[in-house]
Amino acid sequence: MKRSALFSGVLFLFSFSMVTLSPVGALAQEKKSLRIVFVSLSWNNQLPFRIAIAKGFFKDQGVAVEQIFVRGGPTAIAALVSGNVDFASIGGAQAPIRSNARGLDLQIIASLSNYTNYALLGSKEAKTVEELRGKIIGVTGAGAFSDFAIRIFLKRNNLDPDKDVTLRAIGGTALRAIALERGIIAAAPFTAEDTIRLLDKGFPMIVNMNQALQIPQSIFVTRGEMLQKYPETTKRFLKAVILGMQFAKQHKKEALQTGFAAGLTGDQDIVSRSYDLFSPGYAADLAVAQDGIQIMLDEDIRTGLVDKKFTLDRVINDRILKQAQQELRNEGRLKP
Repeated sequence: MKRSALFSGVLFLFSFSMVTLSPVGALAQEKKSLRIVFVSLSWNNQLPFRIAIAKGFFKDQGVAVEQIFVRGGPTAIAALVSGNVDFASIGGAQAPIRSNARGLDLQIIASLSNYTNYALLGSKEAKTVEELRGKIIGVTGAGAFSDFAIRIFLKRNNLDPDKDVTLRAIGGTALRAIALERGIIAAAPFTAEDTIRLLDKGFPMIVNMNQALQIPQSIFVTRGEMLQKYPETTKRFLKAVILGMQFAKQHKKEALQTGFAAGLTGDQDIVSRSYDLFSPGYAADLAVAQDGIQIMLDEDIRTGLVDKKFTLDRVINDRILKQAQQELRNEGRLKP
């Protein structure tokens, strides 16, 4: 009797542990509500996400999302590190790379755009890359993503950013536009909507970086803890965003109508024309262009901001993204 009772007790404990460790038990830990922080209200940044909300893609995946808007990547990263938000949509990979190098467990999990979301506009005296030689180019500030992107672009076009041109910190888009109009600078990078406005004023577009410079500017980041504790939630989140992205890329007219209905604003003609500039840079399945992020890492290593032993696998974790992509392919909702 004692041996039988002991065996029954062991069997009960074993069965209980199997239940608590099973996938069903793990799913009970998944989150139903998510908070996502954004640093931009631009159409380029918001359209796929707003579509995913409006079309019910998040609801279909069993998650509710709350959007939070802050100024600047550092504030978004701080919110993410503190645990106040679950995911962050930020511009450029420098912040997660440098944060990770300092010991913070931040992971890049997907990319909204694998190209630089700028167009480089010039003046009447600078209509081509070569005509920028000896001229002043305006950027947001030293070390900003615009500064980094322009430096890489110039190097690829045989111009030394430290010798052949002068990069001047001007500030935000509005200030750069004023500086260009007043002839203070010969060129500057602008977002798609501002590009259209300046093109209408007669300023020439030197290059659309949404097609010419494959360096991811819009990425999704989270904590390593989030991936470990809530892998199913993360997968469902990414599936919904992918579906929003697919719709945004494949159905321009309805996508823009949905964007306006979902609260995005702007002149309809400008928005439509700006879409043609930024949409080629969209990552259709949110896949991360690792070569582009490697360029950012190499630059940080060169300048001593990150140790030379730092590797991309410390900051990019697309394992769950690949699962989301595969499930959508199996469902016939994402082309192979």
